[in-house]
Amino acid sequence: MNKFLPFLILAIILTLIPPVGSSANTTAIQLGSDVLFNQFHYLIEGKKVGLITNQTGQNSQMVSTIDMLRRDRSVHLAALYAPEHGLDGKTVAGKQVTSFVHPVYAIPVYGLSGSTRKPTPEMLKDIDILLVDLQDIGSRTYTYISTLQYAMTAAKEQGKEVMVLDRPNPLGGTIVEGPVVELPYRSFIGVDTLPLAHGMTIGELALYFNRTIGVDLTVIPMQGYTRSLIYQQTGLAWIPSSPHLPNLTSVFGYMATGLGEGTPLRQGDHFTWMGAEGLDSHKYADLLNGSLLPGVIFIPETKGTAGGVRLQINDPHQFNPAKTGIYALAYAKQLQSFPIPKSTSMQISMFDKVMGTNKIGLLLEQGKSPQEIVSSYEADLKKFVELRQKYLIYGDEPFIPMQPLQQKQPKQPEQPKKPEQPKPEQPKPSKPAKPETPQPDKQKGTTNQTKKPEPATKPIPQTPKSSEKIAYLTFDDGPSPVTPRILDTLKTNQVKATFFIVGREVAGHEAILKRIVAEGHAVGGHSYSHNYQLLYKNMDGFFADVEKGSQMIEKAIGVKPTVFRYPGGSTNTVSLKYQDPTRYNKQQTVMHAIKEEAKQRGYTFIDWNVTNGDARSNKYTAAQALANVKQQVKSQKEIVVLMHDSSTKSPTAEALPQIISYLKEKGYRFEVIQADRPTVSNVK
Repeated sequence: MNKFLPFLILAIILTLIPPVGSSANTTAIQLGSDVLFNQFHYLIEGKKVGLITNQTGQNSQMVSTIDMLRRDRSVHLAALYAPEHGLDGKTVAGKQVTSFVHPVYAIPVYGLSGSTRKPTPEMLKDIDILLVDLQDIGSRTYTYISTLQYAMTAAKEQGKEVMVLDRPNPLGGTIVEGPVVELPYRSFIGVDTLPLAHGMTIGELALYFNRTIGVDLTVIPMQGYTRSLIYQQTGLAWIPSSPHLPNLTSVFGYMATGLGEGTPLRQGDHFTWMGAEGLDSHKYADLLNGSLLPGVIFIPETKGTAGGVRLQINDPHQFNPAKTGIYALAYAKQLQSFPIPKSTSMQISMFDKVMGTNKIGLLLEQGKSPQEIVSSYEADLKKFVELRQKYLIYGDEPFIPMQPLQQKQPKQPEQPKKPEQPKPEQPKPSKPAKPETPQPDKQKGTTNQTKKPEPATKPIPQTPKSSEKIAYLTFDDGPSPVTPRILDTLKTNQVKATFFIVGREVAGHEAILKRIVAEGHAVGGHSYSHNYQLLYKNMDGFFADVEKGSQMIEKAIGVKPTVFRYPGGSTNTVSLKYQDPTRYNKQQTVMHAIKEEAKQRGYTFIDWNVTNGDARSNKYTAAQALANVKQQVKSQKEIVVLMHDSSTKSPTAEALPQIISYLKEKGYRFEVIQADRPTVSNVK
C-alpha cells in the first residue's frame, strides 16, 4: 500500500492548486463587492439596480462592479451615478460632472457634483435599489461620503433601498482627530457631525448617517478586515481616487497639508509638500520636528520664493494626518501673521467649512499654540467617539460576514378610520416594534443585533381622539440667528414645531434649515420676499414669489414645502392697498383671486388661532408674549400658535420654555403641521 502513498500525496497537492484562469483571492481581505457576489447575491436578484461608482469601484481581483453587474443576467443595471471627478476619476475638483448616456452600456450616467449633488426623483424613478461602491480616503472633507449621504436622503424620499459595498478606510479605524462639524457650518464637505479624520469605513458611515435619514439600508461588510488595518496591509492595489491623489502617500498627506484653505499656506506635489510665500523653510521644519508629531519627519524645502517642508511619513500606523495639519497651520501662523478667512452672516468661509467651525480660525487669530487648539476640540471629539460606537462594524479580530447588515424601516401602520361617534375608550394604534440593526461582536468579528437608532423623520399622523388637546407651534419669517435658540428649547422639551420660511433668508442659513429637518420639525413656505407690494399686486406675482421661496428651501434641504402661510395672514387687509386697481377692486380682491387659485393648485395654507403678539412690535418682553398666549388659549382643543423667529424676536425664544410648560400643564400634546391632515386653522 505504501507504493500508492506518493500518488495520494500528489493528488492532494493537485487539488489545492487552482486551475488556470481561477480568480482565487490573494488579498488579505474580501471587499464588500466580493462578499455580495459570493455570499449575498440573492439580495439583488431580479432587481433594477442603480450604481454610484467610479474608477475605484473594483473588486479584489480588479474587476469593476459595473462589469460584474452587466455580466449578471439575473440583475438589470439601469443607471450609473458619478460623484465628483466623474466616472473615470479624471474631472478636476470643482468642475461640474455632466450627465450623459453611456456610449457602450446605453444607460444613463448621472453626474452628482456641481449644481446637482443629490439624485433627483427623475434619476431614481427607473431603479429598485441604489448600490454604492466608492473608495473613500478617510477625510470628512472628501466629497464621496457627502454624495453617499445625499443619495441616502434622496432614496428615502423616493422609497428606494440603498446598499453600500464596504471598503477600507485607507488611514485605518483607530485615529479619530480634528474639530467636529457644528450645525451652522454644515456643507457639502461636512454633511454630518464628523471630525476631520473619522476613522470609519464607508459602510460604517452609512449606518451612522442613517440615524437621522431612516432609509432602508443594507451594508455588505468586508471579510477579514480589522479596525487597525491601514490600506498598505490589505493586499489591495491602490486605484487613484481623484487626479490629485495618485498614491497612498498623497492620501496620507491630504489632511496634513491641505487645511489652509484661503490662507497663504498651500499644499503642493499632490499633498506631499506645504508652504507659503516668504516662509522660512528651516524655522518651519524646526518647529514641526520639535513638536515630535508621531510617524513623520519634515524636510525643509523651498519652491521658488515659497518656503515650506516636505513630509516624510516613516510610520503610517502612528501618523496622525489631521493633528499634523492643525500643527502645520498654527506654526505657519506663528512665523507669518497672515489673516484667517472669516465667515459672515451671509456666507460661511471655505476655511470654516473645512474646519466645520469658526473656533479654529479664532484661536489661530489669537495666536494660540497647536496644543491649545487641539485641546479646544477634545471634548467634542470624545462625544463623537461615543456616538459613533454603536455604528462600528469591525473590531480587533478579522471580521467574518454571517449576514448582511440591514436597517429596515417598519411599514407604516394603516391609520384607523375616524368613527362617526368616537368612543372615549377606543385605544390608539399600537406603535410598531422597533427594528434591530446588526452590530459587530468585538471579540469574534461576527454580528449581533442591537436596536436601530430612530431617524428624525416626519411623525406618523394620528387621528386625534375627541378628548385630546393638540398644539401646533409655528414660527414665521426665519431662519435667523434666533432660530437655533428656539431649536435648542424644542429639543430640550422634546417638542416638534413647524417653521414657515422666507426664501430670501435661506442663503447663509442652510445649516439651520438642515437642523430643523434633521430634528424632526416641519418646514413650510412663507414666500420669497415677504414684500407686500410685490406679493399682492396680482395673483401671478404672488405665486411666482411663493414658488421662488419654495425653490430656495428645496435647494437647501432637498425637500419642497407642502404647507404655506400667507404673509400677513389670509384675512389681511393690507393686500387691498397694493393690489393692481386695473384688475381688482373691493368686491373682487386680489386676495380672493389668490385663494381661489391656491385651491386649484392644491396649495395648503395655514393661519393661526393663538398668537404671542410678537408681530405687532419689536419692543415687547418675554412676559408679554407668555401672557398673550395664556389669554387666548382658554379651553380650545386645537390651537395653532403664531410666533416669529427673525433677528429682532429674542423675547420669543426667551418665552418659549414657559409657553411649552404652560401648554403641557393644560394637557396639550404637540405636533407638526402636515398637508394631509387639516388643522383648525387651514385656510378655507
